[in-house]
Amino acid sequence: MSFMAKRLIRKFRTENYKKSVAHSFLKPNQKINIFQQNANQYKIRPVKNGQLVTFQSIEKPTSQILYFHGGAFTVPMNQDQLEMITKIATESNSLIQVADFPLLPKHSADEILQFAQAAFDTVIESELPTFIVADSAGAKIALQLLVNNPGKVAGSSFISPWLDTKLASPSIAKRADNDILLDLPTLQKIGRWFDEGATPEKWVDFTDSNQLQEVGAIQIFYGANEMLVPCDLQFIGALQHAEGAHPEVTAFKDGYHDYTLWFKLPETKKTLKRIAAFIKDQRGA
Repeated sequence: MSFMAKRLIRKFRTENYKKSVAHSFLKPNQKINIFQQNANQYKIRPVKNGQLVTFQSIEKPTSQILYFHGGAFTVPMNQDQLEMITKIATESNSLIQVADFPLLPKHSADEILQFAQAAFDTVIESELPTFIVADSAGAKIALQLLVNNPGKVAGSSFISPWLDTKLASPSIAKRADNDILLDLPTLQKIGRWFDEGATPEKWVDFTDSNQLQEVGAIQIFYGANEMLVPCDLQFIGALQHAEGAHPEVTAFKDGYHDYTLWFKLPETKKTLKRIAAFIKDQRGA
């Protein structure tokens, strides 16, 4: 782990940053929308209780990225996430498609999935090859799309995926106190909101290799300091035994959840470059 990351971790512990994150997850201001505030800069299409936002940071894109943001399914997309996906798109010469999905608890998990599929169907009408990038909670939505639409995505990149909504494993509880960003009771509460509105048959079991077939090439990045590491390892193990799944895994020692939103970190710079290189490689550039 870099010196800069260690210094940030100490700062987060001192300031009890975890408490602030928990409050933002449970009491988010869902009236704020960074795209509607600057609507003239984007192409915004309403889609099933959400919106598909299209824009480009380069003149002639040769691929497109469909992005699903983190925020525990409750928090609107923020400027740091926008900057992250813009950096990746610029480096990989890609058009940006943001899946600005409806949020819990006003909307259900099944409604989120309905939106995601409708947005996906719109995006793949383009001749540009489609890549998916998702962080944290966004990865759960993205994974379901991969399972439901085999062979239609050129590659996927998951950053600090949150795939286990129950978080009942003792191995997770054992790591909870040391996580500097995520509060276990908060995520469990939001997980119950998610599960209450999720038809079980519509959502994949991320630990079952038989349900993960043909998800294609997929990058997974996470910090070894995350509470969610046991879930990540289960997912990776299932992918390694799933036919038609090709995982590429990068773990950063002592890294924390969604570290890629801190842009000065060497770990972040490496991750964004690897995602961009992956996109260029998968499309044959």
